[in-house]
Amino acid sequence: MASGQALIDLCKRHLIETMQSLPECAPDGAGLGQKALEDAAGFALNLPEYDGYFTWSLLVALTLEGRVEAIQPGKRNKKYRLTGQAPSP
Repeated sequence: MASGQALIDLCKRHLIETMQSLPECAPDGAGLGQKALEDAAGFALNLPEYDGYFTWSLLVALTLEGRVEAIQPGKRNKKYRLTGQAPSP
């Protein structure tokens, strides 16, 4: 069985690959909101009041790694796009 960290890495890789397929998420794109990215990646858990935390956590981790940029940081309805940084192995 895969470790928890391996599963998280797989989910982050899936989210990056999803973003790479969306023109809005290109390094020079307008970005997309968390909900749109969640839907595109198929990460909706359908949990009333809690849906979105999983995708949001992945986006925060990828932002801290420098692979994703939060447009309008500090605002509630951020948009996200790729930074163009090469993915980790």
